[in-house]
This record gives sequence, C-alpha cells and structure tokens, in this order.
Amino acid sequence: MNPVRLPVFLRRPVRIGLLGLHLVWGVTLAGLVFPLLGPAQRDRRIMAWSRRLLRVLGVQARTSAAPGLPGGALLVCNHVSWLDIYLIYAARRVHFVSKAEVRQWPVAGWLAHKTGTLFIERGRRADTARINAEMRALLASGAWVAVFPEGTTGDGRSLKRFMPSLLQPAVELNCPIVPAALRYRTLDNDYSAAPAYIDNLSMWQSLKQIIDEPGLIAELRFGEPIPPNGHRRELAARAEAATAGLLGTCGHCTANAWRSSSLTALSLPPHRQPVSSAIRPGRLTSPSVDQWPNTSVAAALCRPGTSNHGSQPAGCVPGAPLWWNSISPVGVQ
Repeated sequence: MNPVRLPVFLRRPVRIGLLGLHLVWGVTLAGLVFPLLGPAQRDRRIMAWSRRLLRVLGVQARTSAAPGLPGGALLVCNHVSWLDIYLIYAARRVHFVSKAEVRQWPVAGWLAHKTGTLFIERGRRADTARINAEMRALLASGAWVAVFPEGTTGDGRSLKRFMPSLLQPAVELNCPIVPAALRYRTLDNDYSAAPAYIDNLSMWQSLKQIIDEPGLIAELRFGEPIPPNGHRRELAARAEAATAGLLGTCGHCTANAWRSSSLTALSLPPHRQPVSSAIRPGRLTSPSVDQWPNTSVAAALCRPGTSNHGSQPAGCVPGAPLWWNSISPVGVQ
C-alpha cells in the first residue's frame, strides 16, 4: 500500500502507524544494539535508519556527494526543519550541535543523545566554551560536526546571518568548513512550506503538516570546502555567501565569486571590513519560488563580467540561477 495514493484521512493514520514501528526499532537499536557495535557499524545503522525514516514520512531525499576529506570537518547549513537532521544523516554521518531543549523531547531527544548530538544552552555564554571543547575533541578524532549557524529555523526561502561563535573550533584545529544548502519541494516541484518548523509550531503540528502531504522532495547540496584561514567572522561571512550561492541567491555573490575575487576586506579587522549586500546583517532573500528551476542543477551561472553593483565582486551576474544537478536519490525511489 502506497500512502501517496491514499486520501488524507487515511494517509495520516497509515504513516503514523509506520512511524511508531520505526521509532520502536530506533529505540531498540540505540538501547540494545549500539552498545554491541563499533563506531563504523553504528554510523551505518544511523544513516540507514534516517533514510528509512524519510521514506516512512513520504520524503524523497536527493543529495549530492559530500566532499571526500581525510580528516574532520565542520559542516554548516541553512535550517528549515527537524527533518534537516535526518536528511543530512542520510548523506553523511555527522555529530550535530543542537539547542538543549531538544534533549527534553520525548523519544526524539533520547535518540539524538544516543546518536552523539551535542546539546548547548544558548542563553549561557559559558556553555559555548564547553560545546567548543567537545567539538574540538570530535574534529581532532576525524569526525564531522554539523551546526546550523543561523541559530534558528526559517521558511526555506531566505537565509539569516550566520553567527560565527561555533566556527572557532575549526579555526583552532585548522579543519575545513563545508557549506551545504537544503530545501523542500512538493512532488510537482513547487516550493513546500510543510516542513518549515516555524511560528511556534508544536512538534505534533509540524509532523501533521508533513505526513498530510502526498509526498515531499528534500534536496541537499554540499559546496566546496572552505579553508579555515582568517578570523571566524570572516569565515562565517564566506560560509554564508557559499550557502546563499548553493540556494540560488546569486543576485549578490556565491562561493565561486568568493574564490575568484580578491577581496582585500578579508585582510582588514572585522570592524573595518566593507560589508556587501550578501553578508550584511539581516536576511538574505532568495529568488521567488517561481524562479526556482524544476530540474536539478550543478553550479551557479556566475558568468564572467562585472557586477552591476559596486559592492559585489566582479564575476557575479545579478540574478544568475543556481542549477541543482548531480543530485541523486538516497534510499528513496
């Protein structure tokens, strides 16, 4: 029985039933099986369980390949939903940094703890030092750590300023920073707001929004690693620009533009740097949903030329789209 073809009043109970069984299996794995497994085996189980969870919820995962790196790395990504965690897990084993409140969520919080999530109390400055120490230990061991530097979720159509504080461990250990971008679409390739965990939604309300959909397409794309050279504020701005480029907000600048242009601002103290419209504190607004391509694409079409805006680096043409190809389904048909 395919829930996609069922009417909503039947789709919801079927998916909730399958979700319940999958959660029971997850608790069994984490509580009884994980202690018997080595790290590599646990990692494979976590990734497989996440892919299955997406299928249960009717989500088709399409991801590009993560960069092959010899050691640890810090993954930074835009944040839309609690689904983001399992979409990233489906593509790459990472250790997430999450707000402390998640630890209190029934079942999900316990599972997050068992899969190695680090929990931070955002209201306490001293807790950042503790989390940074734990991140340093993981990165030094060769693991990937993932953060959502916007600090909150959004609707998937805009990007908030990246906060630099959690990038410090990568700077200290000279670990690369890997930008990534994700978005959600309907089965008709239109923008979907169903996964957006915003506006004080409860977990139950968010879940209902997702399972009531006939199906969703979740796309995740990894960018080129950013060398950890410079101050963390500079790196946060570069990572933000790279993520904006992956999302298609090339009206300002992209990761390609950052690589190809020599911005002397990066050598200046943070308080003296000229700030382009791409990295100005506030929100980055992506193109309208109608402008997003229905096919997948590979790279931002920042064609050679001079920007129309003086604050933009040369080589970036305003409004150039980001075509998302090289995206392959992960565990979902």
